[in-house]
Amino acid sequence: MNIAKPTLYCVNNSKFEIINYNQIYRKMFIPFLMKKFILKMINIIRYKYQLSVIILSFFSINGFANYTGTDSTNLIEKNNPLAYSDNLDSLLNDWYVSNSLVPVQTDTIFIDIENLDLKEFNDSDYIKRIEELPDFIELSYNKVVRNFIHLYTNEKRDLVSKMLGLSNYYFPIFEEILDANNLPLELKYLPVIESALNPRAISRAGATGIWQFMYSTGKMYKLEINTYVDERRDPVKSTEAAVHFLSDLYNIYHDWILAIAAYNCGPGNVNKAIRRSGGRTDFWEIYYRLPRETRGYVPAFIAASYVMNNYQYHQIQPANS
Repeated sequence: MNIAKPTLYCVNNSKFEIINYNQIYRKMFIPFLMKKFILKMINIIRYKYQLSVIILSFFSINGFANYTGTDSTNLIEKNNPLAYSDNLDSLLNDWYVSNSLVPVQTDTIFIDIENLDLKEFNDSDYIKRIEELPDFIELSYNKVVRNFIHLYTNEKRDLVSKMLGLSNYYFPIFEEILDANNLPLELKYLPVIESALNPRAISRAGATGIWQFMYSTGKMYKLEINTYVDERRDPVKSTEAAVHFLSDLYNIYHDWILAIAAYNCGPGNVNKAIRRSGGRTDFWEIYYRLPRETRGYVPAFIAASYVMNNYQYHQIQPANS
């Protein structure tokens, strides 16, 4: 049985005109449906692109199945820096990403530590070398610092080698901006423990870039962060922001070690530790009042300063960058 198509009768200049609903459908609904279809396809393409970038980044980094970024959660308790070890395995920058797919021509990347004759040094050797560093910031030495030095020069030899190679590119940028703002040049070692000199590093907490800025702190220091641009990943602009942040922290404490601690955990936590310690303002006197990760952060900074200047004593060579 044929069913007649519905029609609409209307008056036009006293004449009856028949308009088919199909005409209305074509004129009004087809463009609407095409627009929805195009928007849906754009979203699908965008999702597949983002997914492919994530998969490519995941499989290109030496098969790391569980990347933890540079988040400092669960760091050392007392003298055990090994809990900090996994956080030093941050992704390195594009140079390392591209070269991780091919053998790297350096002996230290794939070196067999067990068969290497590593010389053990006395505490007096470490103390002497730290004292000889041309640092404006006073660097202490104790058992915690020594354990971090051992971590860098033994378990993390390959990472140190790669960071030494990357430092040839990044350290001149850091030094120029630090010097222009009259800040100690040794602050350039902070990104070593923050991101392993990886401008694309993202922590589990969302801290991003070579200086590991959280979103709110980055915006506070005038970094542009939106869907298309994230200046936390810009080595120059993020360094300028970090320099201003560190300057503000130093103006609070007038002590660079406390400013470094506050860079990690925030001035609120440092102030709380000072208050609970009876007003003491020495880092090692408020050590156990600080968050656990910050107890490892400052010793790691001291160890990084040592290792980046004394790597040759530990038979480590910079990777070719």
